[in-house]
Amino acid sequence: MRATVDLSDTAMGRTWVWREYDEEGLRFTLLLAQHELRDLAVRLAALRAADGPPVTQAERILGQYHRAYRDLTGALAGVGDRDLDRAPAKDQWPVRAVIEHMLGAEYGFLGVVQYARAADRPHDDDEARARYQAWRAEHGYRAPETVAGGIADVRNALFEIHRRVLRELADVGDDELERPALFWDGAKPVRFRMHRFEAHLVQHTIQVDKTLVAIGCGPTEAHRLIRVLYRDLADVEVLGSSAFGESERRAVASALSERAKEISSLPA
Repeated sequence: MRATVDLSDTAMGRTWVWREYDEEGLRFTLLLAQHELRDLAVRLAALRAADGPPVTQAERILGQYHRAYRDLTGALAGVGDRDLDRAPAKDQWPVRAVIEHMLGAEYGFLGVVQYARAADRPHDDDEARARYQAWRAEHGYRAPETVAGGIADVRNALFEIHRRVLRELADVGDDELERPALFWDGAKPVRFRMHRFEAHLVQHTIQVDKTLVAIGCGPTEAHRLIRVLYRDLADVEVLGSSAFGESERRAVASALSERAKEISSLPA
């Protein structure tokens, strides 16, 4: 992806040949990669169904959330440091502020779910509400107020909380999904709270998209295709396991790596 993310729309039409395919230009490298990722996801799903444990509802919910995260990653693929703090209009958030808001929600949602599951949560709802803010601080479920630095720092901040959500909620059992979880909107089941991770990312990824267009950083053809790759990578990552599919994943990774080297070596 790094080898193609900065290609102009004109450059995407440069000659590149793969077997019988000689008319699509460099864009075909990304289209071919998408094809290979989709096929790998199908193969991994078949291996999981044959040899892996049953997929829990929580895993499916987290898989949906992970796809939304990868879509956001793709939306940010072409963003530079200079783009983070450019407001689209007076009193509207720049990209950095949107991301900081998203981070606050990620930490907040995770804290709410984990508090509902916690052994030390008071049984009485009034006591639980009174205790929550202190418990949240004690267990590290407060997001940083700001995210300094450039786009790499912003991506890293998103990655760290995303990884934490996936790890901490991976063991949520189907029997826990209807447990009530308190938040500002009252008691809602854990199932609802977990789906909010994805829904909130989708909402504000659209805001990121609109902001980038407004500041003159709309997506190029390369950006659009790379975003598709990030989205489709999610299905492969969700199915990732050392228990199955290792040779299949290695084969695709090797092909993509060799192709990236080839593109990087092409004359400007």
